[in-house]
Amino acid sequence: MTAGGLWAVLPVKAWSEAKRRLSPVLSAPEREELARSMLDDVLDAIEGAPAVTGALGVTADDVAATYLEQAGCEVLAEPRRGLNRALGTAADELARRDASTMLVLPIDLPLVVSADLEQLCARHLGARAGTGGEPAPPAAVTVAPDRFRSGTNALVCSPPGCIPFRFGDGSFHAHLREAERVKAARSSVALPNLGLDVDHPDDLAELLRLDRSSRSVRFLRRTGVPERLGAL
Repeated sequence: MTAGGLWAVLPVKAWSEAKRRLSPVLSAPEREELARSMLDDVLDAIEGAPAVTGALGVTADDVAATYLEQAGCEVLAEPRRGLNRALGTAADELARRDASTMLVLPIDLPLVVSADLEQLCARHLGARAGTGGEPAPPAAVTVAPDRFRSGTNALVCSPPGCIPFRFGDGSFHAHLREAERVKAARSSVALPNLGLDVDHPDDLAELLRLDRSSRSVRFLRRTGVPERLGAL
């Protein structure tokens, strides 16, 4: 891993555990394939974003680790201790490598494109720099919410691990509260492409409505998911 810079951190579950709430529409092998397709969409966005120095996958699954490595990611093996602990371990690793900033990016964001990441990072770095001649704050946190403004679909932290991670129900407001608690510069930015994460059949329907070009949508159409959704 190259030292310094802004690193995207991608937490990846075991493929066999992927997206079980989609089981009314997709079989287990199809859910695994969708997870890989969404990861590829996210990796494409990262590759085209100059602001992102590199990508670090965090997983306890050997199969997922191999896939990430083949895609050009660094991989941090993490025992099955939960998402927030895994991200804490990743933050410690990035801090040890003198990375300035950590971008937590879930892999179930099939609409995300490079311009979204550039806009998010620019917003964050602007907040971190301070304004009006005042000294820059010691830390900065930027949160991109889901479309319901409840969960966190992207989180940028400078330095890595400057707040505890609070992914889960209500994490959007929880992360902003943590930033306030540590007196970090804090901001939020709602980006439509980052707003849609895929967890439920309704999310698949929304994805199909909005997008025709991502790998994930091509897979869903090839698999006949629009027809299956119409039969629910």
